[in-house]
Amino acid sequence: MNDIDYIRNLIVENEGRIRSIEGELSQEEGKVNNSNLSENEKQTIEQSIHALKQRKQDYIIAIETLQNEMRQLENKEN
Repeated sequence: MNDIDYIRNLIVENEGRIRSIEGELSQEEGKVNNSNLSENEKQTIEQSIHALKQRKQDYIIAIETLQNEMRQLENKEN
Protein backbone atom coordinates (compact mmCIF):
# COMPACT_ATOMS: atom_id res chain seq x y z
CA MET A 1 0.00 0.00 0.00
CA ASN A 2 1.43 3.35 -0.97
CA ASP A 3 1.08 6.60 0.95
CA ILE A 4 -1.88 7.82 -1.10
CA ASP A 5 -3.83 4.60 -0.47
CA TYR A 6 -3.00 4.84 3.23
CA ILE A 7 -4.30 8.42 3.36
CA ARG A 8 -7.46 7.42 1.47
CA ASN A 9 -8.09 4.71 4.07
CA LEU A 10 -7.63 7.23 6.88
CA ILE A 11 -10.11 9.57 5.20
CA VAL A 12 -12.68 6.75 4.91
CA GLU A 13 -12.16 5.86 8.59
CA ASN A 14 -12.66 9.47 9.64
CA GLU A 15 -15.78 9.77 7.49
CA GLY A 16 -17.14 6.71 9.31
CA ARG A 17 -16.39 8.32 12.64
CA ILE A 18 -18.24 11.45 11.54
CA ARG A 19 -21.31 9.38 10.58
CA SER A 20 -21.20 7.70 13.99
CA ILE A 21 -20.97 11.06 15.75
CA GLU A 22 -23.89 12.35 13.68
CA GLY A 23 -25.96 9.40 14.92
CA GLU A 24 -25.03 10.18 18.52
CA LEU A 25 -25.82 13.85 17.95
CA SER A 26 -29.24 12.98 16.61
CA GLN A 27 -29.99 10.89 19.70
CA GLU A 28 -28.77 13.56 22.11
CA GLU A 29 -30.66 16.32 20.30
CA GLY A 30 -33.81 14.21 20.56
CA LYS A 31 -33.27 13.80 24.30
CA VAL A 32 -32.76 17.50 24.98
CA ASN A 33 -36.26 18.26 23.68
CA ASN A 34 -37.83 16.07 26.39
CA SER A 35 -39.90 18.39 28.58
CA ASN A 36 -39.60 16.03 31.57
CA LEU A 37 -35.88 16.71 32.01
CA SER A 38 -34.50 18.59 34.96
CA GLU A 39 -32.26 21.57 34.27
CA ASN A 40 -29.20 19.52 35.32
CA GLU A 41 -30.10 16.71 32.92
CA LYS A 42 -30.73 19.19 30.12
CA GLN A 43 -27.40 20.92 30.79
CA THR A 44 -25.55 17.58 30.78
CA ILE A 45 -27.09 16.66 27.43
CA GLU A 46 -26.28 20.08 25.98
CA GLN A 47 -22.65 19.66 27.10
CA SER A 48 -22.59 16.26 25.42
CA ILE A 49 -23.98 17.79 22.22
CA HIS A 50 -21.31 20.49 22.31
CA ALA A 51 -18.55 17.89 22.82
CA LEU A 52 -19.87 15.76 19.95
CA LYS A 53 -20.01 18.77 17.64
CA GLN A 54 -16.41 19.60 18.55
CA ARG A 55 -15.29 16.01 17.87
CA LYS A 56 -17.07 16.12 14.51
CA GLN A 57 -15.33 19.38 13.64
CA ASP A 58 -11.97 17.87 14.63
CA TYR A 59 -12.54 14.95 12.23
CA ILE A 60 -13.59 17.34 9.46
CA ILE A 61 -10.35 19.28 9.93
CA ALA A 62 -8.38 16.02 9.95
CA ILE A 63 -10.00 14.98 6.66
CA GLU A 64 -9.18 18.34 5.08
CA THR A 65 -5.56 18.00 6.21
CA LEU A 66 -5.35 14.46 4.83
CA GLN A 67 -6.87 15.58 1.53
CA ASN A 68 -4.24 18.33 1.25
CA GLU A 69 -1.46 15.82 1.96
CA MET A 70 -2.88 13.47 -0.64
CA ARG A 71 -3.00 16.25 -3.26
CA GLN A 72 0.63 17.13 -2.53
CA LEU A 73 1.67 13.51 -2.96
CA GLU A 74 -0.31 13.22 -6.18
CA ASN A 75 1.33 16.39 -7.51
CA LYS A 76 4.79 14.99 -6.72
CA GLU A 77 3.96 11.83 -8.65
CA ASN A 78 2.86 13.79 -11.74
